[in-house]
Amino acid sequence: NLVENAAMYSFMASCKRNGVDEREWLSDIFDRVQGIMHKEIFKLLPSNWAKYRGQL
Repeated sequence: NLVENAAMYSFMASCKRNGVDEREWLSDIFDRVQGIMHKEIFKLLPSNWAKYRGQL
């Protein structure tokens, strides 16, 4: 799907821009995404992930 591909590309570009390893980020967020509260989902974005990783 074109939209899904574009979203994934955007996330990967954000990882690179923020110095985050893409595979490590994906592995970590897939483990956490279902257990995180809706209001804290922003913590999983590549731009915030390293900062909040220890708090999740």
